[in-house]
Amino acid sequence: MKDQELQDWIDGSFNSVATDAELELLEERLLHDEVARKHYLNEANLHASLRRRFSAGEARLSLLLDPPNVGRLSFSRRKVVVGLAVAASVALIASFFDRYVAKSPPTAVIAHVIGAYDEDGATYEAGDTVSPGVFKILRGVARLDFSSGARVSVEGPAQVEVIDEMKVILNQGVVTATIPEPAVGFVIDTPTAHVVDLGTSFGVSVDTAGLTDVYVFDGEVEVSSRDGRKAGAVGKLLREGEAVRTDGKSTPIDTLAYDVSPFEATWPVNSGVLQTTGSMRFVTPGPNFHPGNHVDNKHIVVFPERRGFVPAEPTHVDMVDPGRYERRRNEELPVLLPEQRLTSYLLQLNAFPEGEKPNRRRSVRGQITFAKPIVGVVMANRLLKKSEEVFGIPGVEYPGARMIEPRPEGDQGRGFDSVILAADRRTLLIELQENPGNLDQFRVLVEAE
Repeated sequence: MKDQELQDWIDGSFNSVATDAELELLEERLLHDEVARKHYLNEANLHASLRRRFSAGEARLSLLLDPPNVGRLSFSRRKVVVGLAVAASVALIASFFDRYVAKSPPTAVIAHVIGAYDEDGATYEAGDTVSPGVFKILRGVARLDFSSGARVSVEGPAQVEVIDEMKVILNQGVVTATIPEPAVGFVIDTPTAHVVDLGTSFGVSVDTAGLTDVYVFDGEVEVSSRDGRKAGAVGKLLREGEAVRTDGKSTPIDTLAYDVSPFEATWPVNSGVLQTTGSMRFVTPGPNFHPGNHVDNKHIVVFPERRGFVPAEPTHVDMVDPGRYERRRNEELPVLLPEQRLTSYLLQLNAFPEGEKPNRRRSVRGQITFAKPIVGVVMANRLLKKSEEVFGIPGVEYPGARMIEPRPEGDQGRGFDSVILAADRRTLLIELQENPGNLDQFRVLVEAE
């Protein structure tokens, strides 16, 4: 008998077109031919995979034992055909199942945590895996890195139902999502909204009543109300700097003023910043972004710039080793070779006149810790200008004079800046002092995630 005949019988059994005589021949073959049994199980798995993707261990085993279309045969015939194959190949199924589960990546991994606790008060730990099901966080922030490449930071109190590597349901809480190209199409559903990523970074917040706000930091998303979607309503396309609110009704989705303050805890974690202390403020660049427009006497402001960028030429920097920043001669400047993927951040103090003493010097201190090691810091005006041609946000006009002024050796005067790279190579301890109307800026280059 030719193998093609076996294939025809198997296809016929799955598609409900095999005759009783052909089913009897298939049964006989499966009873006495181990190779045929293995081939039958492989075909059953293939048919199941085309019908639906595995989503849990039980679902995988169920699909192997009861593939789609086999159910269209008579009960007795199906029972005999599948029963014979399975009974004779239990070891084969167990071996296949164990190998599949062992090799399959988890749906998501907790990449970073900041004081994150579950509802029982237990702490979440970086490296914990997340499977399909309900993920609850009582307080703190946890970043979930999905196997699809999507990154979702969750701030408690929150309840997120993980469906698979391309979809979650946010029942309550605040999340920020960063979606790379391989994960375009990632979905966040809420009680009142259906949010589909089109290649972007965005935030979603859901209150206890299900009211949903969606803000787009970069790229595009499509938002529709859950009820309106059922009725065939067309979703609303949002671009960078736009925001909407939906209560789930079929009425038009409301437009909101762009305000990213609800995501101040989750967006930094999504962008590679683990922790800030002291007077630090993380700002998401939006439409018409210009660093000079952000004046703040109380905070050192952090702007994320280029992510995962490989420079084409060597990059001169002012600082690479732990310690306090000191000026160097040009011939002493460290050089980063163009072989590493880097992410850039711009930090600044932009002082302005205010209060009873509008012209007094402003002094601000803070500390920032990145998820990955710092590979270089750029301080001098000339190097800042040169580096922003590579790492700056395209189309943004950066200010002019903005040099960090470290204390000269032996000088005991006041009013100098201090930037210290800690021994962990991830943390910067910063003190900036500036007169109103002036600007301190420096650029931090971090190993890309």
